[in-house]
Amino acid sequence: MQMRIPGQNPRYPTAFTLVELLVVIAVIAILAGLLLPALATAKGQARRIFCVNNQRQLSLTWTMYADDHGDSMAPNGHCVPDRPGNPRLWIGADDHFYLPPYTNTQYLVDPQYAAFGGYLTTASVYKCPEDRSLLTRAGDATPQPQIRSYALNAYMGWVSPRSELSAQHKVFQKMSDLNVAAPSQLFVFQEVHPSSICMPAFMMYLPGGTVDGFYHYPSSLHRGSGVINFADGHLETRKWQDPRTIKPANSEILAHWDHSPRNADIAWLRERTTYRPIDLARLP
Repeated sequence: MQMRIPGQNPRYPTAFTLVELLVVIAVIAILAGLLLPALATAKGQARRIFCVNNQRQLSLTWTMYADDHGDSMAPNGHCVPDRPGNPRLWIGADDHFYLPPYTNTQYLVDPQYAAFGGYLTTASVYKCPEDRSLLTRAGDATPQPQIRSYALNAYMGWVSPRSELSAQHKVFQKMSDLNVAAPSQLFVFQEVHPSSICMPAFMMYLPGGTVDGFYHYPSSLHRGSGVINFADGHLETRKWQDPRTIKPANSEILAHWDHSPRNADIAWLRERTTYRPIDLARLP
């Protein structure tokens, strides 16, 4: 004799059949397939907004530094930061082979090494949340996260030997120098490809040089785009057009002499790096 639970209709059992269970699983899988890409896009958008806010803080600090130093732009270039006699740049860093500034936040926030250290005391401002790069060249058993994603236009405040820059283009040393150009068309901070970032400056080969290509690669971590800050304070998310601009993020160092002729992204960056080829008698 089968026991009947009061209120239960024997024609409609309470347990799922196997077919019903499979249908439910299939529906859940379909919903997940529809929602997960949208969720990933939303998370990517949130990380981009964080990156924009980081660069906005760097831009404000850059302006404040000039206000406090007689209109002079923050020192930019490259050098070993803890070597006596070397200038104190906006942050401390040198080339790919001087490794401490890749992982030691003192080179970002300590005023002993960084001119911005007296203004920005939070190291996370220097790191794009989309950048998950690790330093794998130090020989450590455990790779360490790189701590910086941004660099400053080399033609803004350069104090290192001028031989690395174009002799035919303007190097801005004071904020008032920007009056000869259009600040809205000159980039200041650039998000850099994790395998290309090294010195505090973002270098561009300008027309007339020996290399028609990249010195530093811009970041393309935001779905093939990078965030750029301009001298008038506005920011743009630039979608790169040429596939040669978009490189995979890995532990390999990107060379500083990569030729990329007729690259539309290089042309776009060149137009926004400094003043057009100048009349040296007309500009200070």
